[in-house]
Amino acid sequence: MDNIKKLAKHCGMALLLSLFLALLISVVFGDLVDRLENVTYYFRYRLKFLDMDDEQKNQILQQNYGIHFVDIDDRSMNRLGVYWNWDRSYQAKMINTLSSHFPSAIIYDVLFSSPEDTTHRARLESILQRAAEFSPDIERSIKQLTYPLLTAVNYDSLMVDAIRQSARVYMGLLLSDESEYPQFALSQIADRMTLAWHDSLSPSSALYLPPDKRDRIIHSKDVIDGTYPDLAQNARDIGHIIVIPNDDGVIREIPLLYRYRDFDPVYLPVSLRAAITLFATPDEEINFVPSRYIDIGTPFKAFKDSSGALRFSYPGITPAQIRLLTKRSAEVLSISSGDRVDISCFVSAKRGDNGQISVELRSTGPLPAAVSEPLLAIDMDQLNSLEIGEQAALSDEVLIEREYEAEWMISYEDELWWVSSFDLMTLSKLVPEDFVGIQKGKRELVLHDFRVTRPGDSFVTTIPVLRAETVQQLCEGGWEQFQSMEPGSRKDFGEKVKVPLTKHNGHIVTFFGPSRVPFPYYSFYDIMENRVQGSLEGKIYIVGSSAPSLFDIQPVSHQRHYPAMEVHASLLNSFLTNTFIRRLSSFHDFLVLFLIGLVIGLVALSIKPVWGGVFSVLFAFSYLIFSITIFQTELLWIEVARPVLVILFTYTAVMVYRYMTEEKDRKFLQSTFKQYLSPELIDAMYKNKQSPRLGGDEGVRSAYFTDIEGFSTFSEKLGSPTRLVELLNEYLTVMTDILLDHFGTLDKYEGDAIIAFFGAPMEMPDHAVQACNAAIKMQQGLAQLREKWKSEGDKWPQIVKEMRMRIGINSGVITTGNMGSATRMNYTMMGDAVNLAARLESAAKQYGVYTMISEKTLEMTDNLFETRKLDMITVVGKSEPVVIYELIAQKGQLEGTYSQMLPLYAEGLELFYKREWKKAAELFSKSHELEPNRNFTKGGISPSLKFLALCEQYSINPPDENWNGVN
Repeated sequence: MDNIKKLAKHCGMALLLSLFLALLISVVFGDLVDRLENVTYYFRYRLKFLDMDDEQKNQILQQNYGIHFVDIDDRSMNRLGVYWNWDRSYQAKMINTLSSHFPSAIIYDVLFSSPEDTTHRARLESILQRAAEFSPDIERSIKQLTYPLLTAVNYDSLMVDAIRQSARVYMGLLLSDESEYPQFALSQIADRMTLAWHDSLSPSSALYLPPDKRDRIIHSKDVIDGTYPDLAQNARDIGHIIVIPNDDGVIREIPLLYRYRDFDPVYLPVSLRAAITLFATPDEEINFVPSRYIDIGTPFKAFKDSSGALRFSYPGITPAQIRLLTKRSAEVLSISSGDRVDISCFVSAKRGDNGQISVELRSTGPLPAAVSEPLLAIDMDQLNSLEIGEQAALSDEVLIEREYEAEWMISYEDELWWVSSFDLMTLSKLVPEDFVGIQKGKRELVLHDFRVTRPGDSFVTTIPVLRAETVQQLCEGGWEQFQSMEPGSRKDFGEKVKVPLTKHNGHIVTFFGPSRVPFPYYSFYDIMENRVQGSLEGKIYIVGSSAPSLFDIQPVSHQRHYPAMEVHASLLNSFLTNTFIRRLSSFHDFLVLFLIGLVIGLVALSIKPVWGGVFSVLFAFSYLIFSITIFQTELLWIEVARPVLVILFTYTAVMVYRYMTEEKDRKFLQSTFKQYLSPELIDAMYKNKQSPRLGGDEGVRSAYFTDIEGFSTFSEKLGSPTRLVELLNEYLTVMTDILLDHFGTLDKYEGDAIIAFFGAPMEMPDHAVQACNAAIKMQQGLAQLREKWKSEGDKWPQIVKEMRMRIGINSGVITTGNMGSATRMNYTMMGDAVNLAARLESAAKQYGVYTMISEKTLEMTDNLFETRKLDMITVVGKSEPVVIYELIAQKGQLEGTYSQMLPLYAEGLELFYKREWKKAAELFSKSHELEPNRNFTKGGISPSLKFLALCEQYSINPPDENWNGVN
C-alpha cells in the first residue's frame, strides 16, 4: 500500500508539472518557440539537402519527376534583349515550338496583365512620324507603309493563337488586395474587382464550394490581376501563382485556397489546378475538408465512350501506349531495384490527303508513307534472322540492311535512314487501329519514349503520373481490364491524392532537392529556336525565370536564394507523386508535450539526480535524432523546440522539488543489501522505506541453479588455492553480472555454484523468460571466458580452457523472504520448486546437456526459445512425472548442427513413444552423430545416445501396457 501511495504521489507530481509546463510553453511563449521551431525545421532540411554528392543528386534524378523549366535566363536575354522589351511573339514562337514536341502541360509562372499591341503600335507610329519629320522627301512613302506596319503588330494575337492551338497551356494570375495599389491606380483596377471580370476570364477554372466550406477559407483577395480575357479564355486552365513568405521571410507554408472577395469563386494555385486537370478529376469530385485535406482524386483514369473508343486522362497517352505497357506486365512487375524495362520509342504519325500514314521516329525524323507502311508491317523474327550486311526487301522500293547487331539502314529512292532494333520492334507492335483517330494533315503522338525503372522500392516511368501504385495496378490488371470496360464507364488507377492542410487551410511545401537538381532547366531561347534534343514528350514545362534581375528569387526552408518557379514545381510534384510533408495536429503536438513531461517527471522523481540529468540529456538528444530521422524517411514534421524546452524545464522543476523534500535519506539500505540483491531491488526498498525483517511471501517464481562440471578436480590441477580463488572470482564476476543484468536476485554462492531466483522481491511477470535469457547469456559468457583463457597461453591448464557448467531452472510456487535470526538474516528461497531446480541442474549430466528447464518454465516463456524435449522423469516426493527440456537458444538463433539434428531427434522421439523402437533407434543413431555437445560430455553421452540405449533395451524387454513414458 505504501508503494502504491508513493507511486501515485510521483505520478501526480509528474502529471501536474508536465501539464503546467506544456501549457506555459504553448501559450505564453508560443510566438518565440514557433520561431525556434522554424529554425530547427530549416536545420532538418539543410541536413537533408546540404552538401549532397553526385551520387545522391543522381538518386534524385533517377526519380524522373518529368517536370522541366523553360527559363527566361540571362542567356535568353543576351540573345533577345532585356525581358521587359520582349514582345509576345517570342512567347508565341516558344509555345508553338514546345507544343510540337507534345508536352503534357505548359504552365506560366509569368504574368501578362493586359494586351500590349496598342502600346507597341503607338510607339511604332511615333517613330514613323518622327522619321517623316526628319526626312520630308520620304514622308509619302512612310505614310503608305504606316498602316501595313501597324497592322503587322499582332503579337498579342500570335500568343493567344499559340495558346489556343496548343490546348495545353496553363496561365498564372495574380490575386491581390486593393490596399496594395496606390490611390491613383484604383480607377484602373475597378473593373478587376467585379464578378463580371471573373466571368470574362475562365470561370470553370475556379472552384465552387458549399457555403459552409467556403466560409472556412480565411484567405481572401480583392483583385484578379496578371491576366486578361483573351489569354485566360484560350488557356487550358488558370490559377494563382501567389507564394508569399511566412512571417519570418521564408516560404514554408502557403495558402492553397483564396476566396475572391465575397463572391462564390475560390481560386486554386496554378500547380494544383494543373494537377486536377491532368488527373481529369471533375470539380464535383474534389473534396475539400477544411483544416484537413483536399482530395483531388486518383492520378490516372481510363474512359470508354459510348462508341467503345478508349481514351486516358493524361494528355498524349494513347491506347497503344497502355497496351504495350500491359503486354510487358510480367517483366515490369518482376523488375529488380536499379533496373529498367524499355517499353517503346517515340513515334508520331501524320495522315496524308490520300489517307496514307507516315510515321516519325526520333532517330530518323519523318518517314514518307512509302517507307512507313512497310515498316509497320515488318516481321521482326524474319529481320533478326538476317546476318550483318545482309539485305531484305520491305516492299518493291524499300530495302533494309542489317549494318550492326542492333542497327539497320533503310533505303528508299535516293534517301537513307538508320534505325535501331528497338525502333523496329516498337513499330512492329503497332496495329492499324492505333492510327484510326489520326486526322488528315495533323501530326499526332502515337507512343512516348517510354520506360519503367525501379530506382528503389516503387516504379517510376517517363510519364509523371504513371508511377508506383498506378503502374502496378495497370500491369496487374493487364490489357483485358480495358477490353472488358462497359461503354460510358470509367476506371481509376492509383491511390487517391489527399493534399494535407494545416489548421488555417495552408499547405506545407515539400521540396525534393536543392535548386536545379530535381527538375531540369532549359533556356527559353533554346526551346524557342528548337535547339533542345531528346525526349520532351509527355513532360510538364513551367515557364519562369531564375535570373536575379527579374526579382523572382525567394528564400525557402533549405535555401536562401531559390527561384520561385521551383516552388510551383515542388508543389506540382507533390500532387503528382502524392508526396507531402505532414505535421501533427495541435492536439497531438500538445499530447507529445504532455507525455514527454510525464516521462521526464517520473524518471527524474524516481532515480538519482545525476542519472536523471543524464537521462534527460540523452532523451532530448534521442528525440532530436528521432525527429530528424522521421523527417528524412517519412516526411513527418514533429516539433522539436517545445519538447526540448519541456524536458529542460521539467527536469529543473523536479530537481527543485526533490531538493526540498527528499534528499535526507539517499543512502538508506545501500550498504546492507548491495551484496546479494539487484540494484533495482535496493532502489525499490529505498523508495518504499522497507526495513529488513523476518518472514517471507509466497508466489510463482523461477529458481535458478548453476554448477561447474567436474569442479572438484580443478584444485588438484591448479595446484594452488590462490589460483583457484583467482579463477573462481573471474568466473563468478562475469556470471553474477549477467544474472543481475536480467533482474535476478542472488541467493548465495556455494563454492563454484550460483543459487538465485527470479521474480522476487520485485514482482516480475516475465521471470521465466529472464531466467532463460540469463542462462543463454551465461553459457555465451563462459564460452568467451574459455577463449580468453586459451589466449593467455600456459597460464591455465587445459581443464580450465575446457570448463563447462550446468544450469537448472524450474518455475513454480516459491516462498522468498528474510530468514534467520532477529540480528542476522538472509534473503533466500524455499519450496518444492526450488528442490526440483537443483535436481534438474544435477540431472543435466545424465543427458549430456548443459541447460535443463522444466515444462512449467517452458510454458511461461511464450515460445521465445529453441528447446527440445528430453524426457519424462519422476522426482522424490512427487507422484506425477515431470517433463524436462533442454534450453538451446533464443528463437531463430540456432547455431552449429542443431538445425539438422533437431528434426531427426524430434521424429525419433515421436516414434519412441509410439513403441516403434527399431525406427526410432535409426533416427537417434543419425541425430547422435550431429549432437553438438557429444565431444565434450563424459563418455560422449547425449540425449540421442540415451534414447538409442533405451530403444535397444525396450526392443528386448518392452515396458508394460500401462507405461506412461517415464523412463
